Amino acid sequence: MRKLALSLILLLFILNAFCQVDNAVPIKGVISKLQSFYSGNTLEKVYLHLDKPWYFVGDTLYFKAYVTFGEQHEPSKLSEVLYVDLINPENKFLHSIKLQLNNGLAWGDFTLPDSLRKGNYKIRAYTKLMQHVTGECLFEQIIPVESSYNPKVVKLPQKDTKPDIQFFPEGGDMIFGVTSKIAFKAIDGNGAGLDVKGNITDNKGDTITTFNSSHLGMGFFFLHPEEGKNYKANVIYPDGRQASIDLPAPVSSGIALKVYNDDPDKLTIGVRTNKAFLDNNKGQSFYIVMNSGVNVADGTIKLTNPSMDVDLPKKRFRTGVVQLTLFSSSGEPLSERLAFIQRPDLLKLDVSSDKSTYNDYEKVSLSLSAKTASDSLVSGHFSVSVIDESKVSVNENNENTILTWLLMSSDLKGYIEQPNYYFADINKQTISDLDVLMLTQGYRRFTWKQLLGKGYPPVAYQAQKGLDIKGVITAAQGKSVAGIKVDLANLDGGPMMKGVTDTSGAFDFKYLCFSDSTRFLLKAVSDKNKNKLIIKYIEETPDPVIEGYLPQARLLATDKFLTLASLEDSTSLANTFSKYSLGKGIMLKEVKIRQSKPEEYRTIPYAGDADQVVSFENSTSDGLLSDKLNGILLGVMFITDTNFPNVKIPYLTVAQRLKGYRPMLIMVDGAKLPPGSSIDEIPFNDVQKVEVFRNASASAFGSLGGGGVISITTYKGPRPISRMPARDVLQIAAHGFYKARGFYSPKYQNTFNANYIDKRATVYWAPEIVTDKNGNAAFEFYNAGGQGVYRVVVEGIDDKGNIGRQVYRYKVE
Repeated sequence: MRKLALSLILLLFILNAFCQVDNAVPIKGVISKLQSFYSGNTLEKVYLHLDKPWYFVGDTLYFKAYVTFGEQHEPSKLSEVLYVDLINPENKFLHSIKLQLNNGLAWGDFTLPDSLRKGNYKIRAYTKLMQHVTGECLFEQIIPVESSYNPKVVKLPQKDTKPDIQFFPEGGDMIFGVTSKIAFKAIDGNGAGLDVKGNITDNKGDTITTFNSSHLGMGFFFLHPEEGKNYKANVIYPDGRQASIDLPAPVSSGIALKVYNDDPDKLTIGVRTNKAFLDNNKGQSFYIVMNSGVNVADGTIKLTNPSMDVDLPKKRFRTGVVQLTLFSSSGEPLSERLAFIQRPDLLKLDVSSDKSTYNDYEKVSLSLSAKTASDSLVSGHFSVSVIDESKVSVNENNENTILTWLLMSSDLKGYIEQPNYYFADINKQTISDLDVLMLTQGYRRFTWKQLLGKGYPPVAYQAQKGLDIKGVITAAQGKSVAGIKVDLANLDGGPMMKGVTDTSGAFDFKYLCFSDSTRFLLKAVSDKNKNKLIIKYIEETPDPVIEGYLPQARLLATDKFLTLASLEDSTSLANTFSKYSLGKGIMLKEVKIRQSKPEEYRTIPYAGDADQVVSFENSTSDGLLSDKLNGILLGVMFITDTNFPNVKIPYLTVAQRLKGYRPMLIMVDGAKLPPGSSIDEIPFNDVQKVEVFRNASASAFGSLGGGGVISITTYKGPRPISRMPARDVLQIAAHGFYKARGFYSPKYQNTFNANYIDKRATVYWAPEIVTDKNGNAAFEFYNAGGQGVYRVVVEGIDDKGNIGRQVYRYKVE
């Protein structure tokens, strides 16, 4: 092999810095079209940091959203609206909220009612700007939900799903006379990796080489195809089943890219060709184009030898996926390869505590220090989660983190199993396995054929700067009416806005900012058509769910890890593989898009008739909810909690309180109100109705309802309007920005109720911790009532797009 001083001047990540060669005109056209594509297809990414990896029914799911722009991952200042959906195992919407983004940051929560059944739920997040790219750019994560705090490992019956395996020659093709690295990936019917072994035989039946998967059904082997021979892979699956599969046929004349990525300091790019191709193309120029999203660079080589390499220092790269494509002198793409660059360029986060060991209910003080890779001080935005690992076990390899998503998973195709395996403990084996992942699940936002041909159409979606209220005005006969003046008034206060219907009778008030369930009045103004116009409000609905993106395997909670078990059979072998992986030669099955209406929460699915029901459907007053309910709920008294001074606890009678009876159980939208939380955190204007269950009526709630039950139902959608005029005037309650609930962190004093046990799994959640100009921040909280190891996870970003993550543990004895 000969090391060649190629004229490959790669000023990486600097636009318009290209090599100058005499016959580079075709490649200039390629670069120009690539740059036009990126400039017209702005890329935003969103990542959600969740407070814990899996949940129980009745929990609250807390999250922090990070929206970034471009491959530098700078906090996006483009979109100002983020959509977040909670989706059930049947791909139906449970709840959808909108969050107001401030420099790419927002946070929110979902309540998981007791009425939910256990299973695999999903959380999905996106901006409107992300809708011009394929579904893989949307953030979507599996959320396992269990029904008990003492989950048992249940062995689900395994269905007889036929496994599958695919082979991926590096660079695209096997070439006669050229040694090729061939990656493979084996999966079961649910898309999970399947460990396999086997051998490669030629058409004479001779064994050429053997292979074994190294990680999650993935691995590789080398093969030197010889003229006149074809090859088969003889595969042995874990259950003993065997299969014989034809490998892709080698080409008689060809050229391919090779990448050597095992050296931590350099990336070696190789070009390999056989004698037939070299004889026909010797001395001709070929081009290598490298891009990592918006950033593009290129270089040229003159083909003089069958094996040519060039070394590139990795210090010119940032951590992430790089796409390399080899072009002919006429601008035809010939070979392609993805590589992942791992560099020490992430934020350095350090977490320290005032003690190494604590007692339960003891105050904990933590300090955070943030620096760049060059040890510069960082002022950044971070989110912090603290969980009790004795209640919520964690398999770190399974975790989806700010690093795995923004740097890797969002740039690959399909479901990435155990993404944090490649980041948690970087070593030679994980680097090798990550390179195989690049070969088996490579993905790009465009195809060269379309890009270099007709190109891509203009983007239909733009960055959303606010909320819309839109609708249509028609005459009584249903015909749209143009030129009608429309007034929009905020009934909760604000200026009057004016608009005019277009030729289709539509109106649209843009760039609005209002909270959820804000009441508006729409009025059609027309002297000619007075009392003859009908206003229709067009409510925004969530985007359709794309089926088949995440595997329908079920994650079961165990005492140490999450295991993968089968839930459903696979109907098509080829479609099973195409759902979860994409490589050269694999055609994805067309996804089915189904529009689903949000599934309504069943507030109390197992209770009978309440003893008292109080409706607040048309209330507009403010104030504390406990104060409003005092005197309205018969026999109910609200008394200050001795453990939580800001919390008022309801009892059916004062006598019950004095005798030490259990307080009333409070349910909010079907979920138990967590200890330390107050019903006064619920805005009174958001309450639709309150139900009281006493004695026999409360028996359906079990022992928890022994002291009676208060069930609070809030508005899940637009507030119903009791009198909705059919003509000229329409009152609506529009879906606005969701206001995140604060995480209640109790402050235990020297004395507290010994009979009270704090069983919280999430001990602390802070969605916004900002480091000062010296890169420092401090926060404190109190431990819950459990002994064991507590796990602190810090994730975040600075203004320049540097991201970081740190895990810290301390003991509670």
